[in-house]
Amino acid sequence: MTEQEKRHFRRNLSSLLSIDNRDSRLDCNLSFPITHPYLIRKIRTFSIANRSVQEKLDVYKSIPEYFCNHFCEADLCFISSHLNVNDITQMIVEGHRRFYNVCGIFLSNSIASAAEPNAAISELLWDERWIATNEFTEDEDQQNHQLQSIAETIVQILIERTRAW
Repeated sequence: MTEQEKRHFRRNLSSLLSIDNRDSRLDCNLSFPITHPYLIRKIRTFSIANRSVQEKLDVYKSIPEYFCNHFCEADLCFISSHLNVNDITQMIVEGHRRFYNVCGIFLSNSIASAAEPNAAISELLWDERWIATNEFTEDEDQQNHQLQSIAETIVQILIERTRAW
C-alpha cells in the first residue's frame, strides 16, 4: 500500500469507529473513544499506529522499546508493519504479554506480490488471521472504495464478535 492508501484506510477505519475524530489528524500512539453505536458499550477505546513501526524505528529504537515506551494501550489496537518476520514475531509476543488477542490482517494484493514473506508471517503464532481482498488497481476511486470496504468489514466483524458481550 502507498502512504496515501494507508492514510486513507486508517482514516476510514477511524471514522467508522468514532465520530470524535473524523476530521482530526491521526497522530501516532493516541487512543480514541469508540462511539460506534453497536460497539460503544463493549469496546471503549481504540488506537491506530499512524505509521508502521519500522518507519519510526529511529524514535522507537526496537520493537520491545516501542511497546514499553510508545505503544498506546486501548481496548482495540491496530499496528501496521512491513513484511519483516522478526519484527512481527516480536510484535505478537509483546501483544500477548499485554494479554491481547493478536490478529494478522493480510491484504490479497500483498499476498499476490510477496507470497513467500506473507506465508512465513502467516505461520507465526497469531490468535487469528484475516485476508482482506484488495485487488491491484490504478484507479484511485476503486482503490479508495476497496479500502473503505475493508474498514467496513473489520468493523462488521467486531460487531459480530461482540454481539453476545
